[in-house]
Amino acid sequence: MCPEVTDIKRVLLSDATENMILAQDVIDLSNRTLIAAGTTLRREILALLYKHQIDWVMVEHKSPQPASKPKNREIATVQNLISTTTRRNMIFTLQNAFRLRGSIAAHLPYLRESIDEVIRELSTHEHMLICLTDIRKHSDYLYGHCVDVGVFAIVIGMAMGLPKDDIYILGIGGLLHDYGKTTISNAILEKDGPLSPEEFEIVKNHAAAGYNILRTETKVDSRIALMALQHHERPDGRGYPWGIKGNEIHPLARIVAVADVYDALTTDRVYRPAVAVYEATRIIYACSGTQFDPKVVEAFRKITVPFYIGSAVRLNNGVSGAVLRINTSEPSRPIIWTRAGTLNLVKEPDIDIVAVI
Repeated sequence: MCPEVTDIKRVLLSDATENMILAQDVIDLSNRTLIAAGTTLRREILALLYKHQIDWVMVEHKSPQPASKPKNREIATVQNLISTTTRRNMIFTLQNAFRLRGSIAAHLPYLRESIDEVIRELSTHEHMLICLTDIRKHSDYLYGHCVDVGVFAIVIGMAMGLPKDDIYILGIGGLLHDYGKTTISNAILEKDGPLSPEEFEIVKNHAAAGYNILRTETKVDSRIALMALQHHERPDGRGYPWGIKGNEIHPLARIVAVADVYDALTTDRVYRPAVAVYEATRIIYACSGTQFDPKVVEAFRKITVPFYIGSAVRLNNGVSGAVLRINTSEPSRPIIWTRAGTLNLVKEPDIDIVAVI
């Protein structure tokens, strides 16, 4: 295991989670000790701090030293990212947050619990790979999409080595990135066909609408509001609503942007069928640097499985075969069975899959 170094970190109360340990006494407005240092935060303690209008706390922060790069493994099955039960519970929690409206801050503890459970399940994985045989959609697109984006964003953030505190904010931001769509009528959101230019402008306004709602919530981290605002912005400046570009876009919003488009492409919609997974990944790779941050796309490439095991494929050398196993270090370059024997594309840099048959 990696050794850990314990230091002290100041966090906004909206970012504080259960099991954090207070590093300093919390003093109330009357200069009395409200909670002593060394206390482990629990739900009721967080509620007490909110009640006393505490804005931030000092907590112990353990920083693990970077782990060595995991060795490649050839695997014949890909483990689900999260369980069906966890996904169902997340959708229920998100429905309450979206439908009951009012203050989103009241729902933050439950959203954090959802992120806790996702991180707990992911921590049991030897390899975290996005493979769309696991997380999928049912009837309600908006909530299922937001849950998928939240989970995908967390996995991409982990692949990029983000600190755990950022992972929490990223996960909640992914869950709430489309919160502004609560201001749009279902007649437009569920329209069976292409949107008119006027309707498309209304839909585009969801980014600003979500931001305007979330930024007024004093308990909501400002980065969550920025992810709602900026997840349709592009590095080349051709996004919306502001048309900002490059480093003007918040780093967490750049991650949500990739997760959002990938899930949207690979999901059946009322007006179009889902795009095949390998086609969706190629679209995202091709948009690196224009629509998406190249660093995010590279992390996405390292953890996404574009080809299902058993898929019939054609290679650029004219040979056809089937995907036999996945390389965990480069899931986009699997082991291929052919009549002439197996080919490990990790060891064959000049051979590529050009089509799924």
